[in-house]
Amino acid sequence: MAAIRGGTHVAVMLLGDSGIGKSTLMEAVVAELGPEVTPIRIHGSPSLTHVPYGVLGPFIVGLPVQEATSQLAVLRTLWTHLEEERRATQKPLLLIVDDAHDLDEATAGILVELAAAGWVKLLVGAAARPGLPEPLLQLWFEGIAERHDLRPLTQPQTTEMLEQTLGPQVLPNVAELLWEASEGNPLLLNSLIDDAKNDGTLLQRKGVWLLTRPPNSHGDRLTDVVRRQLLRRSPEERQALNLVALAEPVSRELIEAVVGEDAVAALIVHEMIRVSAAPDPELRLRHAVYGDTLRNLISPARSLQLRQSLLRLMDTEPTSAEGLLRQVSWSMECGAEMEDRQLLRAAVLASRLYQDDLARKAASLVQDPELQIAARSVTARTHYNTGDFAVAQGILEADFGTGHSVSSLLTGTLLWAAVLSAQGHTPADIMARAGALVQAGERLAREKPADAGRIRAATQERYMTIQSMVLALAGELGGETPAEAGAAPPEPPVNHLDEAFRLSLESERLLVAGKPVSAFEVASNALSAAGAGHDELHFLTGFLIVRSAAAVIHGGDWQAAETLLARFAAGTGPSLISFGGGVHAAHGIILLYQGKAAQALNTLSGALESLRLADPQQLFGLTAAMAFAAAAEVGAREKADSFLADYGSLRPAVSRYPRTLAEMAVVYGKARLGNHPEAIAELRLLGQPDPGQNTAGLEFDALAFCLALGDRNAAARLLELKPQLEGRRPAAICDYAAAVSTDLAADHLSAAKSCEDAELWGFAALAYDAAAHAYRTAGDSLRERMAMSHRKRCLDRADNAPGQEPEGIDDSLGLLTRRERDIVALAVRGFSDRRIAAALQVSIRTVEGHLYRSYAKLNVKGRDELPGIPGN
Repeated sequence: MAAIRGGTHVAVMLLGDSGIGKSTLMEAVVAELGPEVTPIRIHGSPSLTHVPYGVLGPFIVGLPVQEATSQLAVLRTLWTHLEEERRATQKPLLLIVDDAHDLDEATAGILVELAAAGWVKLLVGAAARPGLPEPLLQLWFEGIAERHDLRPLTQPQTTEMLEQTLGPQVLPNVAELLWEASEGNPLLLNSLIDDAKNDGTLLQRKGVWLLTRPPNSHGDRLTDVVRRQLLRRSPEERQALNLVALAEPVSRELIEAVVGEDAVAALIVHEMIRVSAAPDPELRLRHAVYGDTLRNLISPARSLQLRQSLLRLMDTEPTSAEGLLRQVSWSMECGAEMEDRQLLRAAVLASRLYQDDLARKAASLVQDPELQIAARSVTARTHYNTGDFAVAQGILEADFGTGHSVSSLLTGTLLWAAVLSAQGHTPADIMARAGALVQAGERLAREKPADAGRIRAATQERYMTIQSMVLALAGELGGETPAEAGAAPPEPPVNHLDEAFRLSLESERLLVAGKPVSAFEVASNALSAAGAGHDELHFLTGFLIVRSAAAVIHGGDWQAAETLLARFAAGTGPSLISFGGGVHAAHGIILLYQGKAAQALNTLSGALESLRLADPQQLFGLTAAMAFAAAAEVGAREKADSFLADYGSLRPAVSRYPRTLAEMAVVYGKARLGNHPEAIAELRLLGQPDPGQNTAGLEFDALAFCLALGDRNAAARLLELKPQLEGRRPAAICDYAAAVSTDLAADHLSAAKSCEDAELWGFAALAYDAAAHAYRTAGDSLRERMAMSHRKRCLDRADNAPGQEPEGIDDSLGLLTRRERDIVALAVRGFSDRRIAAALQVSIRTVEGHLYRSYAKLNVKGRDELPGIPGN
């Protein structure tokens, strides 16, 4: 805008990929400049690139044919036309030149002459490749044109665009997946959004936008975009694009042998396809989302014809996983026959990459009876990916123990046990059923006596691995199996998976015992022990990540948690549909622990909707419980009721720690809503479920909830536990407990600083409030105001700062702490001090102290002048 209005530049040039937003930006500039200029539009055309002055036809229509190639004659005629436009408006001329890369050199020269003479200014848009014609580029070289290279959107910019388009509640994995699919190209992004909304892939549930599956790459709008791109290409270039789309990644030499070098070179220059580095350059489409669209536009007969033209020239099979999947997919699309082993390999690869439809289709075509067990196992895995555990169980149980070789006998057995765990079966029940595997091994050993030793060893090893796995999944700290009830697991582990599961169980034991730092170290070792060779247990990495995340979140190492979650989410692609909900849930729990209840509520609400679609780690119950606690914290009663119903509607988490933590969060939420007088007693019981085991970590979580509810008695027990606990969060909360025990202002200030350092803003605010009360009692009004100022600062960092209270609450009540608001609410309803103490499980002295401080903050003399709290 400044360049066009100023006197230094005669042109502004916008360069970027197709769909990057050049035309949109130019129209926005023209709209802004509308009252100041006379806009004249010129549009480049591929068909007129080699026709001198071709695009100027509408302006020089009266020029005699014999003068049509004369630059002077064309310039004179064009200027006459432009001058008439200028006189009519009495405003300076602005030539808007779109697709300037398609201008012929002669036209570009004319435009430069007009701009250089100061008769017009130019607003030019062009593709970065092949770029501007030489005459226009010369204006920039001479410093009288301003150039802007438009870049793809970053992921944060994509998120911002989605929030402007859809609304503020867009799950982070939606933004990430759409950003990856569109590569930050706004045209492709908008096309994907529209197509995904139209086909139900992108939908809104309870105000939250989420993806039910990876974005569709052949919807109507994206197809229209690709079709328009194809119309600009020559027949040879279109054939090259089709071949690359069908076979990518494919040898450049191979495509050039079919369509010629010129067609391939033109597509590379125009950035329609990209080429890998030597020595064996391969071709891929520039935008991956074009692939499905192009393939969808090709008829099966034409696809088969193109396939045959390539196969005649190919002398090797694809070596990469991507190449194999593309070849198998292409073969299935055009009805070509394939070997069973190739189909099975492709099905396994596709399921690993969460391309479930392709995996199921390839698996269904396997004909070899011995390979069909493995194929059905792949199909079961795709159902596990989407949380269809009952379907997966039905498929796997039909084949369990029926194989006629060691390989087929063991195929799918670990996934079978994982599915039963997800369905709520106990380790003892699963191991009782797993005995059928050992019996099947004995049958097979009798049938093949020469190989009997290997068969028995393999089935026994798998049995032991299943045992380790189901105990780890359930978080059972004792050996609850028919074979070895209460016995220690055998040493050494039978294989790397067995070791990973045993380390995972040890990590949970340490976490329950209050050792999150040690638990994280052991969980990290479990991740290393698991390695990468566990195709059947594709969920194993996610399971171990959950264990690791639970440890660092319990310990309050927020940076380590963010790093861990970011590393897990990075590059997971379509798996974010399955696992993204768990990542969001972890972020929400962190926010809740930090005291940022409103943000936690928003994040956990979105996570819960994502987990409705897919919940491979069974985190729905824990997430619903935490969302209920967050809603109760901010006073959102309707949402709290909905989350509580969600929590009660589904089976709780399989593992012991998250299951117990969820129960605590529900009790805490009920207490925050003021309708659960037995909350403190229930929390204490949940913290000590088995007196014979060390559950200091669970007890700490329970006592932290009690302390947040105002239970001063929790402080003494926390101090007893402190020597057993690890981590910043337990240390800070124990510091607050110590200050509660002494009730000295200096101790409260020290505890508040400790909580601030641990980013526990809710507890920090409580500590500053207690310090202010101590100073008020001592008559030190200056230090009291200082403490209250710090308290307000902490509340500003949390979610219950003034101005963020639940709708309908009197503004003056923002001065009160959460406990004070609870007590004031009951006092307004006519409760006596003794009855308030009984309802909230606190002492009468605590009630009296909170009421006294509330009177001072609200500038009232007593109960009769207290403001009402709606909804209480």
